[in-house]
Amino acid sequence: MNHQVKSYMKIILGSIAVAVGIYFFWAPAQFAAGGISGLAIVLQSILTQVPISVLVFCLDILMFIIGFVVLGAGFGVKSITSSLSIALTMRIFEYVVPEVAMLSQDHLVILIFGALFIAFGQAIIFNQEASSGGTDIIAKIISKYTHINIATSLLIADMVVVLLAISQFGIEKGLYAALGVLITTTLIDYFISGFSVEKYVVIIPSEEKLIQPITAYILDKLERGATKYDAEGAYSNNRKTVITTVVDRRQFVMLKEYVSEVDENAFVTVQNLHEVMGEGFKVKS
Repeated sequence: MNHQVKSYMKIILGSIAVAVGIYFFWAPAQFAAGGISGLAIVLQSILTQVPISVLVFCLDILMFIIGFVVLGAGFGVKSITSSLSIALTMRIFEYVVPEVAMLSQDHLVILIFGALFIAFGQAIIFNQEASSGGTDIIAKIISKYTHINIATSLLIADMVVVLLAISQFGIEKGLYAALGVLITTTLIDYFISGFSVEKYVVIIPSEEKLIQPITAYILDKLERGATKYDAEGAYSNNRKTVITTVVDRRQFVMLKEYVSEVDENAFVTVQNLHEVMGEGFKVKS
């Protein structure tokens, strides 16, 4: 299975998670926490005969038309795939489970579980260099004409939806919606960081004779690249060779065990990486 097919499958998986959070948690509770889904929830309270999936679909199409006219075609096929997948999944839910009651009378529980599904799905989508469209396009338009950064523009767009929720559902549900925006944003960052499986490893062998076998293990056994450079200890002034490499979690466990076995006095530091692009890792799009 090639990289593009896997990427689109992940986008669809993320879209399903977003649809679950909206349809089974936030929509029944009328939590319009920003985005196209939030706007659709507000509109459905007025257009009660129109399914929320249809509203989401129509709003997304409208946003993409506006985006195409104002911004050009730069928002990409992946974002369109994500938006349409969310609407289609919700439409399927409407056929399978046409009447959805609140799963709990505790609004905070509903808010948090909805945020978990939505943030998890959005993180998967963002990790594939896509977005769910909607207010992301509005944010880009705001940024283009006001020079406000994208993050702030997105917050403005979401807060407009929250204000509409307050006017339609009252201050309490509006405050829950605002809290939902903050929780979801925080969780998206958390999940995206968790998806990163690559680690940046720095190894300083205790003896010069161990440099070659450790480097060979990385190159031959793990089949990863490595970089060596000379360094000098600030306290001892001794010359050292530093070996650096980037490996995934499984390879890191193997490397750690090997280094512990051949050089128990080696100095090793490890960092989790947010993103890696290049040969053997993420393909540049």
